Amino acid sequence: MEKLGKLDQLKINGYKSIKSLEIEFSSINILIGANGVGKSNFIGFFNFVRKILEKELELYVAQCGGANKILHFGTKTTNILNFSMLFTPNGYQATLLPTANDGLIFKSETGYFFGDKIGYFGGTKKHPLNSQGSKESKLPSQPHSKDPLGHIVRYLQDWKVYHFHDTSKASPMKQPCNINDYYSLAVDGGNLPAFLYYIKKNHEYEYRKIVKTIQRVAPFFHDFILESDVANCDMIRLRWKHKGSDLYFDANDLSDGTIRFICLATLLLQPKLPTMILLDEPELGLHPFALQILASLFRVASNNTQIIASTQSATFADFFDINDIIIADTKDNATTFTRLNSEEYKDWFEEYSVGEMWQKNLIGGVPSYD
Repeated sequence: MEKLGKLDQLKINGYKSIKSLEIEFSSINILIGANGVGKSNFIGFFNFVRKILEKELELYVAQCGGANKILHFGTKTTNILNFSMLFTPNGYQATLLPTANDGLIFKSETGYFFGDKIGYFGGTKKHPLNSQGSKESKLPSQPHSKDPLGHIVRYLQDWKVYHFHDTSKASPMKQPCNINDYYSLAVDGGNLPAFLYYIKKNHEYEYRKIVKTIQRVAPFFHDFILESDVANCDMIRLRWKHKGSDLYFDANDLSDGTIRFICLATLLLQPKLPTMILLDEPELGLHPFALQILASLFRVASNNTQIIASTQSATFADFFDINDIIIADTKDNATTFTRLNSEEYKDWFEEYSVGEMWQKNLIGGVPSYD
């Protein structure tokens, strides 16, 4: 299977706090900004697109409280939602309208193949979908490689926003899961032991990398104990062994930061990376040294996938190049996003790091302090 392209450009008009947006992406994209500026709305937009792909738009809109909650400042202010994206050599565009019963329907939906961008002499091919008035997308239900629309589905199907925030005793990552639930890591880490079990059985090299990386952050950690439950062989729970001890421990014996880091390391070091990894505040609860390791994992993973992550941590931002940074701010009651470049701020770099410039409000998007 050939390597899929990355998201090059995204345009959004009329989605929640985003009135109008046009932005280009690189391999690593770190969104920084204060509380309430719209970072989560931006990250959540990718979930919105995934629901369109899964033909769950109607359900998603209802769960959000209706179109009035999705359109920028409601239907009285915004009567159309439009977005387009380019992931060379393909593209996708959709326009949605509110309905009388507070739903959303398609006005148009189009797939593209931009042949000239890859030296294909056939030029641009436009593939309009017969979705006008439809409540759900007309994209194919399954990906396939012989149709440009199939390429679009293959690319978008990997878009998931990962949240490893819930570390309570009732959190999914601390519960037993089905040992066969290993196709992809769940967005909340709910199938973490089954996913690790699969990697250990089939990808020993990647598994050892995960274990060694965890040991750098948690030196007491020896290895996972990945075995099915004695009482139910279809289930598995996260268990591990402490260095210098024969006792076994489970997920409840890990600190919140440690189990979050385990999820992040597993996500970023897995053998088959998704087309894009989306993370909302991955720094939560992590020690500064763990943040340094996490930033290194971002750089390594970005050779094979694209990363978009939001943060409020100046410490975490410090580990990235200014070209990786996107400033989230507000202007005229709308979220704005500005990609920075090193040339514009090269003089400041002689005195300050990225995080320091952010804290001093030299680049906008004033942060909360660590």
